[in-house]
Amino acid sequence: MNETVSILDLLDGQEYGPLRALRDDVADMDASLRKIMDRGLTPDEMRAAQSARAAVQSASAILEKLFA
Repeated sequence: MNETVSILDLLDGQEYGPLRALRDDVADMDASLRKIMDRGLTPDEMRAAQSARAAVQSASAILEKLFA
């Protein structure tokens, strides 16, 4: 995503496009992390990747709750 989108604008029912783009970006991050993890990492790198993926999945869950 190239532009900053205010979560308050999304909550106020502004354009759906930025919300879709935000959800797509989060899904892309999750897929990228999963691919990296599947290729194999050192134990330290795997722990960092797992933490990053957990954060991305939490962000996705929050978006679902905010905009359900």
